Order: sequence, then C-alpha cells, then structure tokens
Amino acid sequence: MFSGQDFNQSVIIINNDGFWPDLNLSEFQIDRAMSPNINDRLLRDAIVSAVVEINLTLEQYKNKQVANGITSAENCGVISVEGVSSTVIIYKKAVFARAKADLIGEFVSIASRDDKIGESQKEMRATLLAESTREIRKLLGLRRCGVALI
Repeated sequence: MFSGQDFNQSVIIINNDGFWPDLNLSEFQIDRAMSPNINDRLLRDAIVSAVVEINLTLEQYKNKQVANGITSAENCGVISVEGVSSTVIIYKKAVFARAKADLIGEFVSIASRDDKIGESQKEMRATLLAESTREIRKLLGLRRCGVALI
C-alpha cells in the first residue's frame, strides 16, 4: 500500500525458546506485506502472542524431538531450502499467519474505509487462521483435515 512514507524495516528480533527459531520483525513485515503505518510495537506484540500460542500447541512435538536428541528445529525437517529446515519455514508461516490474523483489524482499517469491511475482515482472518492451523498440522505429521470415531 502506498502511503507516501518511507518503508523502514524494523530490526527487532523476537528471541524464542532455543528450540524454535528467533524471529525477525522485518521478515514478518516483508513476508506478510504489512503496512508501514502499523507501529513496530503492535507488530512485535502480535508475533509474541502468536509464538506463545503456537509453542504451546507444539510443546509435545518439541519434547519428542528433544528426547530424540534434536535440540533445534533447524535440525528437523525432511528438506531444507538455502540451508533453512522445512520445519523452520513451516513454523514461521504458522506464526506469521497467526500474527497477521490478530492484526487484521489494524491492517484493514488503514487500507480501507469501506462499510463492508467487517465481512471481508472476518473472511481474511479466518483464512489466515486456517493457514496457520494447516502449517501446525504439517509439523505434527497430520493431514489437512482429520476424522475421528466418536
């Protein structure tokens, strides 16, 4: 979105727990096309919230990896791209999608003043949360959807 302002990427690093990767705020801004009008503290807080939520969801996965002698997500995964483990790539996608879903009200209110924004805002948020959930399911070795016998 063009705002007439210079886009300065943030140099804030969110330190993770040692197993999961540290996250770079500028990577989030670029990967998720975040508006430069949203302040860094709000972006940082959304990422921190997403990290805490996703780390809790993946706690058993992490504990299993650590029990098997794997001390970092960087050493997990079936493939790597430019030296980055698929596990790290998938984790970041999950976190960034969840963080953007949390920020969608801010993002949309800056981008548009349309009265119908509420419905598209809900759809976009649901899409981002679904993406995050799909990425988490990948890490857990689950398919996109599951069926359980009740």
